[in-house]
Amino acid sequence: MKLSNLILLSIASLAFLYIHIWDISIATTLYVTLLLLSTLYGVLKQEVNVTHISGFILAGTGISYVIFEAGVVDVITPSENKLLQGTIVYGVQFLLNLLTATALIFRVQISRILSKSKQIELTHFDGIFHWIFLYMCLINMLALLENIAWSYFEMRSWTVIYDNFEVFIYIAYAICCGALLTMMILSAREDGTQASRAS
Repeated sequence: MKLSNLILLSIASLAFLYIHIWDISIATTLYVTLLLLSTLYGVLKQEVNVTHISGFILAGTGISYVIFEAGVVDVITPSENKLLQGTIVYGVQFLLNLLTATALIFRVQISRILSKSKQIELTHFDGIFHWIFLYMCLINMLALLENIAWSYFEMRSWTVIYDNFEVFIYIAYAICCGALLTMMILSAREDGTQASRAS
């Protein structure tokens, strides 16, 4: 099966799954679990590129997950100040997604600093993942601007991003999960091909 078909099949399957999950905490837990499994797969198979790509995404997503699941934003901002609360929520997510996108853009260089492995190289997937996080930066920036318009300027009809925020994030989760699954499948296939050549 071609790489493009495999990616599309994985994304379509995961998008179908995410459409039926309307609880952001469940969807995020599934996403973080897949990131963890992908990182562990890379470590166990000694696939440094898979490990680092998954690990960078896991680090950014994990920090965001801990911050929001622990209710840190709720503790540091009064609930009646919607402008400040929304600015912190969307601002923190924007910054974490931007940091993750930057780490993925410079993934090979960062990987070479972190590891002396000779297997570190630019993969097809290095051209995919940073775009997902730049897309999430855009969604969070639009949500931040919409929150300012809604809270400060009292433009109460501006709720397009707020009303559909989970859907926009599910799209990114589905694409990221599809690409991660495809990356692991291709890595396993390459291992199988190399093993058959060796024997």
